Amino acid sequence: MEKLTSYTVELRLPATGWRELQQATARARTTTEEMRREGEQVRFLRSIFVPENDACFFLYEGTSAQTVRAAASRARLGISRVDEALRLDPDAEEAS
Repeated sequence: MEKLTSYTVELRLPATGWRELQQATARARTTTEEMRREGEQVRFLRSIFVPENDACFFLYEGTSAQTVRAAASRARLGISRVDEALRLDPDAEEAS
């Protein structure tokens, strides 16, 4: 099994605003579950909404940025960018 890396997917503000955020989160989760059944190593972890900045990020684990981008596209998320995310909490690494 390949090592999974964490990635953030920054979403573009939808024309309807963030009202559909829960549905987008559900689509992201369902899509990665489907992709795992198909043999892809990708996992949706959580969504992070920052209302003060009008920004939303989805946190994924995957084998590559391309795999994560494919999952976000398949979930019909308006992707602004995909970046590798580093975990800075060493105690959490040991607990995993």
